[in-house]
Amino acid sequence: MAAQFKDAMMTVSFSLNVGYSIENAFRESVKELVLLYGENSMIVDEFKEIVRRIDNNENVEDVLCEFAKKCDVEDINYFVEVFRYAKRSGGDLIRIIKNTAGNIQQKLEVEEEVQTIISGKKLEQRVMSVIPLGMIVYLRLTSPQMMAVLYGNLIGVAVMTLSLILYVVAYYMAKKIVDIKV
Repeated sequence: MAAQFKDAMMTVSFSLNVGYSIENAFRESVKELVLLYGENSMIVDEFKEIVRRIDNNENVEDVLCEFAKKCDVEDINYFVEVFRYAKRSGGDLIRIIKNTAGNIQQKLEVEEEVQTIISGKKLEQRVMSVIPLGMIVYLRLTSPQMMAVLYGNLIGVAVMTLSLILYVVAYYMAKKIVDIKV
């Protein structure tokens, strides 16, 4: 939703740059959003509702405030608060909207980078979890006499049991470490 909202704010910003009022900028943004996301997308439906309410002479700030509450996205809530303050005090709405869209874009890029890094680490964890098992199978097939020494006496069995326990603990710890939510 944040990415779609960013695109919507860019279209509103472009409309404001050409000289439209804020109300007309939202009307024009609906046309652009239909081209970007299609007639039945959620952001188009929401912006059509915003335009409908604006056409019914409702206050833009109040309409956007309710939209932000419905979406429950931190960036949208932040934008609406800044927008409300700027509209009342005569702030530069075009700059505010551009900054908001830029901030959302930067946040989305950082989240994508973090997801990419996390995916790489998860793959590394899976590979590292399989290697010890692969080594045991390899050694059993290529050097059965070495494995016989490990499992042929009490000390070898104790060492291998301890190793198995450490391996299982390390496996679950690694799973917890790479289970990161962004």
